[in-house]
Amino acid sequence: MHGIPSEAKSVYTNPTGKEFPILAWYSIIGDENQTPERYKELREAGFNLSFSHTGSPANVEKAMQACKNTGVKLVVMTASMEGNTAEEVNRLKGDPDLALWFLRDEPVVSGFEQLRAFRDRIYENDGLHMGYLNLLPDMVEPQVLGTKNYEEYVRRYVDEVDLPMISYDFYPIVKDGENVVVRPTFYENLEIVRKVALEKDMPFWAFCLSTAHAAYPVPQPSHLRVEAWSALAYGAQCLQYFTYWSPGTEVWDFHNAPINEKGERTNVYYMIKTLNREIQGLAPIFLGAKAEAVWHTGAKLPQGTQPLKDLPIGIKAVAASGEGVVVSHLANGKKHYLMVVNRDIHNPQDVTLTAEKEMTRILPDASRLKPEIPTGQPVRVAAGDYLLYEFKYQKPPKVKEEKEKKKK
Repeated sequence: MHGIPSEAKSVYTNPTGKEFPILAWYSIIGDENQTPERYKELREAGFNLSFSHTGSPANVEKAMQACKNTGVKLVVMTASMEGNTAEEVNRLKGDPDLALWFLRDEPVVSGFEQLRAFRDRIYENDGLHMGYLNLLPDMVEPQVLGTKNYEEYVRRYVDEVDLPMISYDFYPIVKDGENVVVRPTFYENLEIVRKVALEKDMPFWAFCLSTAHAAYPVPQPSHLRVEAWSALAYGAQCLQYFTYWSPGTEVWDFHNAPINEKGERTNVYYMIKTLNREIQGLAPIFLGAKAEAVWHTGAKLPQGTQPLKDLPIGIKAVAASGEGVVVSHLANGKKHYLMVVNRDIHNPQDVTLTAEKEMTRILPDASRLKPEIPTGQPVRVAAGDYLLYEFKYQKPPKVKEEKEKKKK
């Protein structure tokens, strides 16, 4: 297969079919650990994409043999693939367990031209599998990125590299002295990436931090959940975890990964397993969903976010008892959902929803309560957790009028 012409637009296809993509970075480390048992363990934790950072084609081929029939597909990068693209792509592209080609992590704009050439070489030899790379977060100074601001960085990546998704990492939960806090620009980064992704009609992928290191604490359930549910409320189409296996380097003091440096499960493994099972159970809602609007409540809104206003017709109000919540209107085909995320990682909040029409609450196990009209009865939402409702959407009058004019 000659593949996609280099000048063609890169098209997105969900690499995991009907499942929601959940990707493990540094998934299974060590040639000796590339075994079916380890991939079954990865799958048991809810992952369907594996990025092991294997270094050579031989390592990749061993991993591909090990992951067969486990439900896990591979993200592939080798040390020599950029310089020897045609040979390595053609050697591996026929394997059914190949999911994606990884180009590079956290580039700045000065590297975009080289990455576009790399992307073109991949597509000239493989028209089936997507290329993928991961961008820096907005904490990085614009002069380092090589742009005036972060939004320009994201836009230039989309226009100049032309890969089919926007993936970026942002690890928001950090230690501040004796306290653990959420970085102030966490939601602003989501706002910018969602904005560009919607304008370009492409998905974006986000991260959860699952390994303690440096200023980042040992993950707690509320940390993982606020990262995951916030990303999903903004419309993310893949969740990635950094890392699954502890990298073992002393430079960053990595510890308490789901799988530690000895290859043993930690309590974080079981936290992630529970979270991933819940996400996958709700895949029919989140997979393919677009965040039509996202707002925030509270006396002090997170940087770069929008106050709650202009809720969908029939939903009168959403209020919270504490520091505030994320409120998202998600659309997936003809179905519409209201999602409320408690962005407080320490405290529960009582969320009060009032509406004029029936709404159906969807529970974490994907079961549904009987449709009812919310009349302001508070619901306790745990730290980092969420509420999810399906409702019948009614187009605003202006939208209807504009549609009628176009018909005429």
